This record gives sequence, structure tokens and C-alpha cells, in this order.
Amino acid sequence: MLGGVQDDQGPSPLPVGRGALEAQPMTSGSGDHAVLVRQAETPRVLLLAEPGAGPQGGRERVVVMPFDEDVETRVDGDALATWIAAPYDVPGSASDARVPAWASAFGFVLIIVVVVLTVIGGAVVFGWLLDVVAA
Repeated sequence: MLGGVQDDQGPSPLPVGRGALEAQPMTSGSGDHAVLVRQAETPRVLLLAEPGAGPQGGRERVVVMPFDEDVETRVDGDALATWIAAPYDVPGSASDARVPAWASAFGFVLIIVVVVLTVIGGAVVFGWLLDVVAA
């Protein structure tokens, strides 16, 4: 129930805008809830939610289903940028994988070896250059 008074026919509709539209709360047989926005018994928009894809169901996704061409969907520029930058809930993605400790230690040792060899190689090259310039 979305703030309406429960009567024999279900919750009473809520006025939207200047009152020409009304939002009618709905409940399916499985217990899912939705809101139907209608004008003079003509459905205009249905708002519902889909379950999230995260590990524990995650955050529910809001779905807006327009029924006619006079329904306009607007997206705020900041909201769109936030939505694009949000991480995706992809099951089994690389961000969920854990790296074993031995692999991290092996990678660290390899990086140290590369740095040491780079320093030694740089010293040898500059030594040769100094010998060539001095001669």
C-alpha cells in the first residue's frame, strides 16, 4: 500500500500532478508490487521493480513502461553520468577473483629483478658512454 486508504476494492489511488492523473498501487498474485499511473481509466505508465543481480539479490532495478506516446522519459545529465560510471554487477567478474599469496610474492620478486637489472644495465651503458667520450 502506498499511502492510500485500504478499502474493499484495494488501496485508493493517489493524485499525480494537478489531479488529472492518479497512481494506483497494484499487487500481483506472487506478492510483487507496482504502480499504475492512469488518466480517466486509461493506463499511461507502469512502474515496477526487477530483482537485482548482486550476490544477495542486490539493489532492485526500477522499470518504467510507458503505454502511450505522450509519456516523456527525462534523464538528468548528472544522473546519466553517475549511471555510466557505476560498476556493473557481472557475476563471476575479474574483480571478484582473489589472487593467491604465492602469485603476489612471485610477481613482486619479478618486479624487483627487473628494476635491479634496469639499474645495472643503465650503469653499464653510461660507463661505456663515459669511456667513449673520454677517449
